[in-house]
Amino acid sequence: MIARMTKTQTMAFGAALISCMFWAGNFVMARGVHEWVMPFTLSFWRWLVALIVLLPYGMPHVIKQFPIIRQHWKYFICMGFISVCAFNSLIYTAAHYTTTHHITLISATSPIWTLVIAGVIGLERMSRYKIGGAACALLGALVIICNGDIWSIGALEWNKGDLIIVVSAVIWAVYSVGLQYKPKGISMRCQLTSFIIVGLVFLVPCYSWELWRGYDTPFNMKAWIAYLYVGIFGSVVAWFLWNYAIQTIGSVKSGLVYYTIPAFSAVLAVILLGEPLEPYHFYGFALVVAGIIISNLRKLGIVRR
Repeated sequence: MIARMTKTQTMAFGAALISCMFWAGNFVMARGVHEWVMPFTLSFWRWLVALIVLLPYGMPHVIKQFPIIRQHWKYFICMGFISVCAFNSLIYTAAHYTTTHHITLISATSPIWTLVIAGVIGLERMSRYKIGGAACALLGALVIICNGDIWSIGALEWNKGDLIIVVSAVIWAVYSVGLQYKPKGISMRCQLTSFIIVGLVFLVPCYSWELWRGYDTPFNMKAWIAYLYVGIFGSVVAWFLWNYAIQTIGSVKSGLVYYTIPAFSAVLAVILLGEPLEPYHFYGFALVVAGIIISNLRKLGIVRR
């Protein structure tokens, strides 16, 4: 018999779904404003808004745990740069060259890259299920990149945005593996706040470079809606909801909910941006999800060996 979920578990699944919906909106927003908001500009204002909202809750933790941060300063600099500056800026850059569908579907391969990196450095033992799942998910990504014609890969003129998304997926995987080495005694609020502060330090010269090149920062109503959405809902709210879900139902089950992001993004992109959905989007997504499930067969308790 299938055990019924408790009210707490149901709420956790709901929290995970809402956070995925907010993250999907972040991808759609990036594509929607790409013609008049530059990547580093959007990234800078996203995290500045997030930091302002988070300061009353996170800064006391940063002050209290600062001796730990100082002791592990290299870790916080590296993780802050990867998660706040590099990853998000690449996503927003890719939005200038490719569609929301491609961004979200290729980004969905991040957990596979995480498994590969964790296996290479010995953090996780590689099995035939993980290797097979990785191959399946990567095939799905290639189907999307090749617009459904996998046999044309040799003669394909690669989309710059798709390649950037592949790089960002690998970077997010590095960040995910890096979280396994979080120093003891660091709270989640301290971690997020410190990462944002470090990331903003790196974003300031990047943002200044865009201004120097003549790209003005828009401050009209549409721009503020974008900054506030990605800063509050796409960052702080989604992050806390996701961590609540992980603490309640575990990382494996939460990770499977993560794959609703392409579905949410597809609906929003079709409605708000008028982006067309092609059959190969569904084929590629199915292969990516199948790869993730195959890689986690043991953790899900479906197989024992």
